[in-house]
Amino acid sequence: MNKEEYITSRIESKLISNIANHRLMVRDLFRKRHNGAFPELGRGQCMHHVNELRVWLRMAKLIDESKHRMPFRSVEPYETYYAKELTK
Repeated sequence: MNKEEYITSRIESKLISNIANHRLMVRDLFRKRHNGAFPELGRGQCMHHVNELRVWLRMAKLIDESKHRMPFRSVEPYETYYAKELTK
């Protein structure tokens, strides 16, 4: 594996792990908040993960667009698809 392939695989794995982590945290925190298990769990703590998820999804989309120029067809990036499959 050369340096370029290594960097590409590390970026891909970082995107997948962060997207999957924030999806799970959003799901878990909102579930706990709505169940009333943690009254001190505020909206801000939940929204932090929502905002971080938006950032990572946007970065995955920008990276995918720069690799594959497809202006007419909006395709879900592979990293986003794989993170969704991991967190079903």
